Amino acid sequence: MCYDAYNIFRKVNFLKNKRFKRFLEHSVYLAIIFVLVPVFLYFELCVVLPAIVEEWSLPYIIHYCCAAFLLINIVGNMVYGMFTDTSVKRKIACLDKRKDWPICTLCECPRPPRAWHCNTCNVCIIKRDHHCTFFACCIGYYNHRYFMLFVLDIFVSMLYSFYYNLKFIAQFMSWNHGLVIIKFVFPLASFVIDFGAESIYVFLVLINFLVGSFTGFLFFYHFNNILKGKITPENKNTSESLYNKGWKSNLIEVLGYKWYLTWISPFISSPLPGNGVEWDVDKTQ
Repeated sequence: MCYDAYNIFRKVNFLKNKRFKRFLEHSVYLAIIFVLVPVFLYFELCVVLPAIVEEWSLPYIIHYCCAAFLLINIVGNMVYGMFTDTSVKRKIACLDKRKDWPICTLCECPRPPRAWHCNTCNVCIIKRDHHCTFFACCIGYYNHRYFMLFVLDIFVSMLYSFYYNLKFIAQFMSWNHGLVIIKFVFPLASFVIDFGAESIYVFLVLINFLVGSFTGFLFFYHFNNILKGKITPENKNTSESLYNKGWKSNLIEVLGYKWYLTWISPFISSPLPGNGVEWDVDKTQ
């Protein structure tokens, strides 16, 4: 009796520690987003843009509209991605009908094909691709669209701003006996050597480049998987995917029937073709 009580106590403590760790980890990453986005927004619109184009001219207004469009899409896709349930709980009625599916020993419920248990979320995720720390949840069947467009919008924003950031820095950046190289290679050290607005600008442009490179890699990696009809756990298998229906059908499986409009806004409804738990398998593979 005491042994059972001890095991229950350990299990409860484990879950509490796990939830606290998850909360702490996600809080750090979310804080990074909520700090970086306003900082970059201020830097691009209040520092760089007025130095590149004449204030309240037509190009100035166009740039503001583009920035607003990208910001709404980034925040919108992030919110939708975070709060869209893609766990097996969403399809529990359908799961009860399939007795041939394996049972997840942790969730104690049937696990459909392409579903995986996430130790962080502590639940099985329908068509689980990976756990996204920035979304504080898993990327699965119902929120895959929002993750892809979130990453794409950030990549486009970083690419867009990087071009004008270089033009902005070129206006006042000087060779200065090679000090400019130190500022780009060791941006934190430049704060000590030659602290000033120029060093801060260089640091922000370097962050701009790193974030753009990272999100660009993420987007093209996952987009390539989508075109092949694969998710990340299936990518380890070098053979053709059993679920590959051709690039267009694969895109519709993730982005929905209005896949060609989803990039415009996360608020556009684009129904998915399936239910995420039943799949047609290519028997010839």
